Amino acid sequence: MARHHDAPTSASPAPLPVDVPAAELLNGFVGTHVLYALTVSGVLDAVVAAGSVSVPTLAEATHSEPTALRALLRAAQRLGLVHGDAGTDTVALTPGGREAYRVRGYFTATVGGFGDVFRHLDTLLAWPEEFGRSVLQNGHYTALGCAQNWDFQRRIFDGATGDLGFGRVADIGCGAAARLIHLVGGRPDVTGVGVDVSGEACQLARQNVKSAGLDDRITIVQADVLGVVGAPEAFTQVTDADLVTSYFILHHFVGERVGGRPFLTALRAAFPRARSFVFADGFRDPRTEPTDDAGPAPLFTLAYQLFHDFTGVGLRTRAEQREMFLDAGYRVERELPFGHPLEWLFVLSPGTDPA
Repeated sequence: MARHHDAPTSASPAPLPVDVPAAELLNGFVGTHVLYALTVSGVLDAVVAAGSVSVPTLAEATHSEPTALRALLRAAQRLGLVHGDAGTDTVALTPGGREAYRVRGYFTATVGGFGDVFRHLDTLLAWPEEFGRSVLQNGHYTALGCAQNWDFQRRIFDGATGDLGFGRVADIGCGAAARLIHLVGGRPDVTGVGVDVSGEACQLARQNVKSAGLDDRITIVQADVLGVVGAPEAFTQVTDADLVTSYFILHHFVGERVGGRPFLTALRAAFPRARSFVFADGFRDPRTEPTDDAGPAPLFTLAYQLFHDFTGVGLRTRAEQREMFLDAGYRVERELPFGHPLEWLFVLSPGTDPA
């Protein structure tokens, strides 16, 4: 007698889902990694520079193995990122690919910077203390992602800060030093200092500063921001700045106290010469509970909020942050959207000491 599992059947296997949430989830996971690989390998940069480029030329320019590159490009074409011409063996970006290139920094930060956290959500679910031990954030790729986003945020930043006068700028959480290089490079009489706790980010920043020919005017200091604010006399090369900037790092510190004072109050005191503070940051969606009809989350929002939820950093809403600035004695001179629904740029002046 035939066993049950040996019995022949004429029924066709159930087709795999194509346009249901499960398929979108898995394809999105693969697509995110495809775009990340195309970005960090330099393939996207090469295609953008050439407009349309042959695959052999692209492989040679990016030191890619041709067979693997073709496989990656096939996946990218299926995802709608590139258009391939079999007759000429060339590829070019689609309109969707050009938009993905514009916001590629979010993918670099999510996959390269936050990826270890997302791969180990199950570990952190049981042992949250493993963040910073066996589960790590990659400072190099977080900084690189921020630098890539700077390409489209620079115009907003310049419009908000172009009339600020300054002779020395301190960038807190400088990352790859893209903003610092921009602020100092076009102003021959300005010097700058970047501070970052990540050794990986500082190494990348020093390389970029040297490549820009600004290592005589920009210094990179590896230090904890809380240490700088708590002992400003030990970091005079940082705290003598008259412009203080911070880019997507402030949320890590605004809830802290330094020397018995709120961080923002201590920060003002640590930079007595500062005439302006320019802070860009990401904020929590003011809608506290998700709903079934809320629609898809804006790009990067889900990654940003989940990463900080799992790493113990409480995000504030923009309104809450504004109140904290006012409570600490700052004046809000300008408040501008910074290229993303939950990212904003604040231009502040020191104001007066809070009562």
